[in-house]
Amino acid sequence: MGQPSSTISEQVVQQVATTTNSDITELPPLHDTINPNALETTVEQMSGGRISFGYAGHEVTVDEKGAISLEEQPVTEQYEHT
Repeated sequence: MGQPSSTISEQVVQQVATTTNSDITELPPLHDTINPNALETTVEQMSGGRISFGYAGHEVTVDEKGAISLEEQPVTEQYEHT
């Protein structure tokens, strides 16, 4: 079985776009959240476990095999204290 044609970073963006029914151009740049090269390197070097980070209103989790899961993050309201 060969390597996927897209990187983990590209897969994350595509999966979030699909989940949110958005075009990838409507999402914030992934590099504003996490360094895509560091994400790739980390996943490639993991022998177990997973890495999670927030992106575009979702908690993104990538395991050592490159499997991506998403969980919608609740929107928190900010209140101004006087």
